Amino acid sequence: MHILSLDTSAGSAVALVETGPGGATVLDRAEGADPRRHAETLAPLLEAVLAHAPAPDAVAVGTGPAPFTGLRAGLVTAHVFARGRGIDVHGVCSLDALARQALDALGGPDAADGSREVLVVTDARRKEVYWGRYRADGPDDVARLAGPEVAAPAVVAETHRAGIEAGLAVAGAGTVLYPDQLPATADLPVAVDPAVLARIVAARLARRAAGAEVELGTEPRYLRRPDVHTAAAPKRAS
Repeated sequence: MHILSLDTSAGSAVALVETGPGGATVLDRAEGADPRRHAETLAPLLEAVLAHAPAPDAVAVGTGPAPFTGLRAGLVTAHVFARGRGIDVHGVCSLDALARQALDALGGPDAADGSREVLVVTDARRKEVYWGRYRADGPDDVARLAGPEVAAPAVVAETHRAGIEAGLAVAGAGTVLYPDQLPATADLPVAVDPAVLARIVAARLARRAAGAEVELGTEPRYLRRPDVHTAAAPKRAS
């Protein structure tokens, strides 16, 4: 199965991944680091990845949490592409992907057996972070223990203080922005790898085929209300 994966929770990242019984193979990938130019960069990235590649069988897209505009650009692009090709689109929480990447980087048997936990913290702007706490669910997926939520770094640190003091792994861009409150575990990822979205989708599709309920919805996880609101009533002209 060939899965086109894209995530816009920070910059723009695209990958085409072949999944099967032998695991996942990345056929091509492309990234744009600018966190404010998703609409301008996504189409060229998709074109580059698909130029000399097999036609995808499905689309995987990160559902955030992330700022409104960038996340919307990724989700709309995924839906439009999938509709044009007549294929399915599956959503994965972007924090789920980062958690799986962190567990992969930690290695060892506890990266798959659920005995190791990881706290993922990403940039929510406004001096806040998005966060989620996870353990492994097999070699390619994760189980969410708490979150996703948005809070000040100090609040997240206090909430998970006992775990952090006991060696809870901490990953994500929030560790770079707020190292005093959220000290990073060495060599763990800070950005979403879109190829990991494909691994998670493949694992969840396999479980769904076996009759399990899985999370693959594409509803965006904004976690905040938009900054712009419709006025309650028209203003009177004087």
